[in-house]
Amino acid sequence: MRRKALLLAASLLPAWGCGESVERLEPVPLEQLPPGSLEAATKAVRGFKADRARKSKFNGQDAIEIIGKDKSGKIVEVEVSTDGKVLEVE
Repeated sequence: MRRKALLLAASLLPAWGCGESVERLEPVPLEQLPPGSLEAATKAVRGFKADRARKSKFNGQDAIEIIGKDKSGKIVEVEVSTDGKVLEVE
């Protein structure tokens, strides 16, 4: 009986996702980015060309994640605050 209960519980974990929630980030058109944010990302990464952006949170504050490619074609994500300060480059 106990074994059946454990098997049932183990089979339900994938359906629940083990309690993790996935945050859906809202897309932002590049032409609607806050003033200075795209310029800040371009200055932070040499040869940066933005492809898309989305709203995000960084250490609890509102931010914009700008995704694009650097000069060598490598995909880069730049986190920028809503007032145009670079928070992180990945």
